[in-house]
Amino acid sequence: MQQLVAWEKPSRVFVKVNCDASLDIKRKRMRIEIMIRDGEGEALVDVCDHKTNVGNATVTESFALRKVVELYLDLNIQNAIFEGDAKGVIEAVHSEDEAVFDFSSIIEDVKFHFRIRTDWFLQFATRKKNMIAHTLAKKALEMVEEQVWIEEVLGCLFGDTNCNT
Repeated sequence: MQQLVAWEKPSRVFVKVNCDASLDIKRKRMRIEIMIRDGEGEALVDVCDHKTNVGNATVTESFALRKVVELYLDLNIQNAIFEGDAKGVIEAVHSEDEAVFDFSSIIEDVKFHFRIRTDWFLQFATRKKNMIAHTLAKKALEMVEEQVWIEEVLGCLFGDTNCNT
């Protein structure tokens, strides 16, 4: 029997962010998807962003995690659980060793913020648990500029004509 894997709600005092990135290797374009949900699972904020001249999936996922950190700093969000499916990137952030990759400066920047923010937690989530962010990141490959939605998230991304973007 196949066991269903689903997104898990955080406790009421935490918000949870799921992030993912998609890479179009031919065009060297990446898209980042960040979804912030409250303890009830309600979408609070959704951000789609992009970068050009990126050709490596690990660098793409590192940029996505740094974008999440920047967003949380801008919004001054506390008590946050970050989930992503880039296991190698998450392990690099958790490692006490200095990062020695093509993307070391990105990882070291993210590490710094997680060290000083003791109310932020970073954890690996399987692709199945991170499926909404993964699906939306692929959808975001079609977008040409950063877009931010507050509360009316999923309808906007899937063609709801009543959305304000």
